[in-house]
Order: sequence, then structure tokens, then C-alpha cells
Amino acid sequence: MREFPEAFAPQDPEYAFAESIGLLLLEAYYEPTFSGYSHGFRPGRGCHTALREVERTWTGTVWFVEGDISDCFGSLDHDIMIKILGENIRDNRFLRMIRNMLTAGYLEDWRYHQSLSGSPQGGVVSPILSNIYLDKLDVFVETVLIPQYTRGERRKPNTEYWRIHSRIWRARERGDRDAVRALRRELRQLPSCDPQDPGYRRLKYTRYADDHLLDPAGGCGSTWGGRRGRR
Repeated sequence: MREFPEAFAPQDPEYAFAESIGLLLLEAYYEPTFSGYSHGFRPGRGCHTALREVERTWTGTVWFVEGDISDCFGSLDHDIMIKILGENIRDNRFLRMIRNMLTAGYLEDWRYHQSLSGSPQGGVVSPILSNIYLDKLDVFVETVLIPQYTRGERRKPNTEYWRIHSRIWRARERGDRDAVRALRRELRQLPSCDPQDPGYRRLKYTRYADDHLLDPAGGCGSTWGGRRGRR
């Protein structure tokens, strides 16, 4: 495999061909290993699948934590990126090619600028490299945080909900239709389970590119971040 010079011009057809081959190889190996929580820059996935996952599974959400990695492509550490790739790729020629792509630099106003960090904006391999980089975050959340913040099989029943449910049943027996309609409207405003049950906790997570959401679903008395009332 040809070793490309450090300042190889991105406009060169050979460079574009090498990037395309690199993308095919990286996708073939890494795509099947990515987390199901990752939706950005992936075949058959996108912002719509991320939103659909939130709509279908994030029930009872009261608040969530939003994370946005500023200048994700531009701040990607080259050494860490190559180290992550080297965990599974043993071909040093391929790793050198990826490093040369990362450090090739860019032209602005006909002046060459060296790339000390980051992945080229608009580069063919930049999206999958960012996914490989951020897969470490996905794995940490999936294997450490989610099991750590999971408690209980289901929420306790909401006593107020079932109290009104019983009143509806008694109003039906009396034939009081007006009371039934009024109580039904009241019932629709309440959850059937206690959203503040301290014995129930779940952590939900999804990521689209450099944006991610965490949904700490659980009772206000649970230990998400210390005692209630502390920041």
C-alpha cells in the first residue's frame, strides 16, 4: 500500500480513492460492532431513528441531560484515534494511511495549514472515525452507567390514580354518568404508576453524532447525584 505524504492534497484523485477504500474497510469492520444507541452517520440510521427511539421507549421522562461535544471533528486527538484503531487493526500500513489523512493539513486562501488535531471537515472517513472515537462513550454508558443506575422491576402503583379509578367504578354502579365523565377527565391527567418511586431507577441513553441525551428516570428520592436539593 502506498504511503501518502503528510501534506497530501485532499483534491488529488488518488487521495480521494484512498479515502473511499479506507471508508469501505472501516465500515466493514466497525459498523457491526457499534452500539445500538448510536444513530449518527450510520447506514439506515439518522436523526429520525434517534427521535423514534426516544418517542417509543423514553416513557415517564421528567428531565434529561443533554451533551454536545464542541468542535468534535476539529478536536479529535490523532494519537488517541490511532491507538483506538490499533486495538483491532494490526496493519501498520493502513494505520499510517489514516494518520496521514488526519495530518494532511488544508489550504485556506492558498496557504497551507498543518493539522495538529481533528479530522478533516468534509473528509470521507471523518464521520466513521468520529463514531469509532465516540464508541468508547457508548460502551461506557451501556456497560457501566446503565447497569449501575438500574433498580427495581417496575414502579409502584400510583395510589391517587387507583383511588379515582375506584370512584369511577362506584359512580358507574350508582348510574352517575356526569361523575364518571368528570372522574375520567381527572384520571387521564395522572400516571397509573408512581413516577417518584424511589425504589425504581432507569438510565436511558441515545447519541446522534456528537450530541447525546441521558434520561435518568426514577424517583426524586433516588441517589442520582446525591441528596435531593443538591446540585
